[in-house]
Amino acid sequence: MLAEAQRLPMLRAMGIDVYRLRAVVAQAAVAEPVAGAAKVAVCMPDVLPARFRTQLPRALGIAEDRLQWFDIGVPVPGDATAYVVIGTEAARALGVQLSTMQQNTAIIAATAEPAALLQGGAAKRALWQVLKPVARRLRERN
Repeated sequence: MLAEAQRLPMLRAMGIDVYRLRAVVAQAAVAEPVAGAAKVAVCMPDVLPARFRTQLPRALGIAEDRLQWFDIGVPVPGDATAYVVIGTEAARALGVQLSTMQQNTAIIAATAEPAALLQGGAAKRALWQVLKPVARRLRERN
């Protein structure tokens, strides 16, 4: 049997996430903004479930003030560390605004259409599968 110190790096190398119970201390650390922490730009259409706006910072593991919300027609900043794009129309709009170099260096996650985001367990799981790599990379950068 492998020791815990050997098992976790091996699982991480295979791409398996090891989940642990959240602690009260970990939640307090997420709630406080970290100086120099990554900024995340969210490009979205006008119609978006209110619950999604409140849950996205928690899912990404960052403070709410590190998220910047943008409508489709509004220019997004090119210096954001990550972009969460909601729907195909928003993805096209962001692709036009960002240069190839910015697209290669940033973390970009494109989700389903807003109407399908939180409809049932399969849609929520698909959304989490899109957001999980972004959350992991944001943790690594901070």
